[in-house]
Amino acid sequence: MLANLADLREQLAVVSNDVEAIERILETLGYDGDLPTKTTRAPRIVLFYRGELRQFLRQSLEEHGPSTSRQLAERLVHMEGKDARDRRLMNDVVKRMGKALRQMREVGIVTRSPGKIKGEFTWAVQK
Repeated sequence: MLANLADLREQLAVVSNDVEAIERILETLGYDGDLPTKTTRAPRIVLFYRGELRQFLRQSLEEHGPSTSRQLAERLVHMEGKDARDRRLMNDVVKRMGKALRQMREVGIVTRSPGKIKGEFTWAVQK
């Protein structure tokens, strides 16, 4: 029963994010009717402009210290006002951050823990 409840919560998170996306599309197309779930949103930052993701990652690591890519993704999703229980969204963000972190490691901006902790590497700003 608890597994069923967890599945329902995940589905609710996915649907909630999808409804918000549909409402943004309607607004973009000029719909001016009442949208019952419309809320004030922070600026959308999932679609990063050049260097924005790197800037977010570096700033977050400086403020919060060493973190895993999942922790970084949770911070970003929370800042954006999305539901972190949406596995599809979280997996996409984690993959994108992982790639950016690996590129940042190659140029010496961040360092990675030598081994995985609970299946994940820990990232930190290089000193």
